[in-house]
Amino acid sequence: MNNWADKIKKNFTYRSKSDLTDECEINLDAIAGQLLLQQKAELAADNGLPMQSATKPDSTELEVQSYFANRMASINRIVNEGLCLRNTSITDTNLQDERALINNHTEHSKLAVKSLMVREFRVLKQLKQELDDIQQEFQAFQTTHQLVRTAHYPDSQILYFAIILLFWLLESTGNGYFFAEGSELGLLGGVGQAVIIAAINISIAFFLMGWLFRYKNHHSIWKKLAAYSCLGIYLPCLLGFNLLVAHYRGYYALQPEKAGSLAVQRFIETPWQLAEFNSWILFFMGLLFAIFAFIDGYKRDDAYPGYGKLHRRLQDLHEEYDEHRDDIVTQVEEVRQEFLAKLEDMKQAVLLKHTRLVHLVEDKQVFVTEYEQGIANFMAAANALIYRYRDINMSARKEPVPAYFEQDWRSNHAFTVRGAHDDIAVVEQQKQLFNDFPQYCQQRANEIEKLYVSFFQQLQVIDPDFTLDKVGANVGQHHA
Repeated sequence: MNNWADKIKKNFTYRSKSDLTDECEINLDAIAGQLLLQQKAELAADNGLPMQSATKPDSTELEVQSYFANRMASINRIVNEGLCLRNTSITDTNLQDERALINNHTEHSKLAVKSLMVREFRVLKQLKQELDDIQQEFQAFQTTHQLVRTAHYPDSQILYFAIILLFWLLESTGNGYFFAEGSELGLLGGVGQAVIIAAINISIAFFLMGWLFRYKNHHSIWKKLAAYSCLGIYLPCLLGFNLLVAHYRGYYALQPEKAGSLAVQRFIETPWQLAEFNSWILFFMGLLFAIFAFIDGYKRDDAYPGYGKLHRRLQDLHEEYDEHRDDIVTQVEEVRQEFLAKLEDMKQAVLLKHTRLVHLVEDKQVFVTEYEQGIANFMAAANALIYRYRDINMSARKEPVPAYFEQDWRSNHAFTVRGAHDDIAVVEQQKQLFNDFPQYCQQRANEIEKLYVSFFQQLQVIDPDFTLDKVGANVGQHHA
């Protein structure tokens, strides 16, 4: 049932008149003119008809009788068809159907909540256990490493990787410019070699030394000494690597084939004697970008090694748990609100159906009464036209009239009406269902609310710190 109230409002309309109204209309003058009553009465009188000895109506009276007999047969057919439809509508307007629908919706909603609890609580318990484990691991890490502060690191490391990528591109472009002099391919060939050199220079500073040097903040003396030792080893290597690259650049412009061996030999013999000014620029540029990469790599995470990574794991799992828990709460609340909305729709539908039933029964009674009045009117109208015919005939003739002129016409056809019984018992039964309906709805609503409260009680067993907040107020109102 999407919205029974809307359906009933759409389909149920009151008619100001029934199907019999037009069929029961009588215009005696029009009928008399249609049947040529006056002309036929005068013609019969001129011929002395009907004779005084006649015992049966003449053809004109039979024509009037036939006309109204057909009219009565027509409204009899209409009333039987109309009563069949009305009785069907009265039978279909049964409030017991709404009770069954509410019961089905109640069971469906309860099953939805129970299934959700079984399925989602299992996942939620697993996430809560993982969250508790990582929380204990985090607290143990703080205790072991004597950390009383929270972790400090950027919200996103994308910026730091973007910066190091920019450094790499700038150094590759700069190196490529200086190496272009000795390359057959010019700047393009110089950049090809410069990319590799820049990648080695920057990646070691960013990924390796940025990570290793954080151990200077470690509570362990040995790891602090190791960090400074690594820095002490790295700095001479950095100077040596960039000096070697600068020597290589000087020979690459003159003797590209032997530039590598000559550069190594010159570096060993006189490391600080660079042949050209461009080589010095290349040397200092390499040092500068390496230092920037080292600082960038150091700052991309918390200064204490491993602290930022563990804190991010804790935060991510906490967000995943909260999101999953809130999603379960939302799903249960949606089931509850959907059920309550349907319950309100059914209340409106029952009110309309009860009103519709009363009007259907009243309409049926009026319909039957209209039919009975129509039959009586047709009989009276038929006799009125017959006596009009006789009066015209008597006034125009000289002979005495037949004795039957004093008799009224009675139809010999028995018109049967099917389904005209009263519906008092049906109305009383539906009235009782209507009066009991609010209590029945409240009982079904209480079943859902009870399960709703049970859901939050079980949720608080898993997560004792969870509070109902907004939904808690609603639950309190229903169970006050």
